[in-house]
Amino acid sequence: MKLFIYGLLRPGFEGAKLLGNARSLGEATTQGWLYDLGGYPGLVAGDGIVHGEVCEVDDARLPEIDAFEQYDPADPAGSLYVRDVFTARQAETGEALSVQAYRYNRQPLAEGWIPSGDYRSGARHED
Repeated sequence: MKLFIYGLLRPGFEGAKLLGNARSLGEATTQGWLYDLGGYPGLVAGDGIVHGEVCEVDDARLPEIDAFEQYDPADPAGSLYVRDVFTARQAETGEALSVQAYRYNRQPLAEGWIPSGDYRSGARHED
């Protein structure tokens, strides 16, 4: 499965190890707004651009990644994030890919908005 990652699942952050031997398909963007939620980011629907990367992830890893993202497929309404289908554009080629990404399932505070759409620009890495 192709997964668009934009926050703590990216290399250098605490959740990256959950991806195992996922194959990176490179830097990409998707449509939406990105918010700093106090130690982790949240992607919400919108007209902006969010920067991340696309990885091919083994479906067997999804339950552990879902748990990390506080997504319960049996209770989407009660989940902090929901895994939704998005379109991502590869930075290098411009090719559009159908991907899944974790969308924040609450209303973010306006002051947390990240205008650049890139969580790496102001977040602490665990390198």
